[in-house]
Amino acid sequence: MTKISGIGFNTGDVAGDLPRLTGQLDRFARMGCEMVEITATGLDAVAGCKLIPHRVEAVRRILSPFGFSYSMHAPIAINLMDEAHLPLHRRAAEASLELAAALEATTMVLHPGRVHPDLWADEAERLLAMERDVLGELGERAAALGVVIAYENISPNPRVIAGLETSYSLDPRQLADQLGRLGHPAVLACLDVSHAQQGAVLWEFDMVSACAMLSPFIAHMHFSDSTGIPATMATKTLGELHFFGAGDMHAPAGWGAIDFDALGRALDVREGTRIVIELKTNYHHHGAEPTLAAARAFAALVDGAAIPATAVA
Repeated sequence: MTKISGIGFNTGDVAGDLPRLTGQLDRFARMGCEMVEITATGLDAVAGCKLIPHRVEAVRRILSPFGFSYSMHAPIAINLMDEAHLPLHRRAAEASLELAAALEATTMVLHPGRVHPDLWADEAERLLAMERDVLGELGERAAALGVVIAYENISPNPRVIAGLETSYSLDPRQLADQLGRLGHPAVLACLDVSHAQQGAVLWEFDMVSACAMLSPFIAHMHFSDSTGIPATMATKTLGELHFFGAGDMHAPAGWGAIDFDALGRALDVREGTRIVIELKTNYHHHGAEPTLAAARAFAALVDGAAIPATAVA
């Protein structure tokens, strides 16, 4: 059974430059992509958590001729565990769903909640329950709009490394538990394989088996490579981080430490899952086409050699 329905790239933040978006889509079409993930920020199609109709229409006119299927990445800052700003985060999530629907993006990627480690240690269960309550209500809105929320396991970002926040979703197994407890058909998972590698190195768990446990919920994937080395040393530039192989590299496949063969054979994802390649801008210049080929080979493994997640764990 073919479970991977399309492979493509994320557009990144186009900083209000819609001709730049057109150029990206042209390039992705020439490369033979089937789908594209739109970054919600930078379109200038939402302000104050409200859609700006003429900008939404301008983006629609750009997207529609290409014939891609689309997903959309909501703002990373949305945090359904930030109690001090929760109404604002919820409005931002609702606006993101409305924008996704308006652009005919059938999947919206959202990052799970993050809190200070001290708060997590004291109130983890209450925070998880709070997130499920809000996420369930967003799931109802998503279903009404014909959109699926894909909750993405996060990376050890600079705030995590600095000890300012943590998230259960650093471990795909814990994300699987939260989604299972929620049990909403419009709230599934986005597995970011590079984030999983980083979480596994930081928290010392087996990356492949952890991702396999998330398999029943995976409806979307982010594809890139990393070593998993935490970005704990002092560096001045992104290029230096890449030189060391530290942090969220978003590197071409084969440039990090992920065993894509083992991972592809371990995953049994949901039918219709799409793979989005996320590369840093410098890697796009020379690594996009080889990584697209690697993603296609990975998809073939997932399609042809998938085994039940319980057999891997």
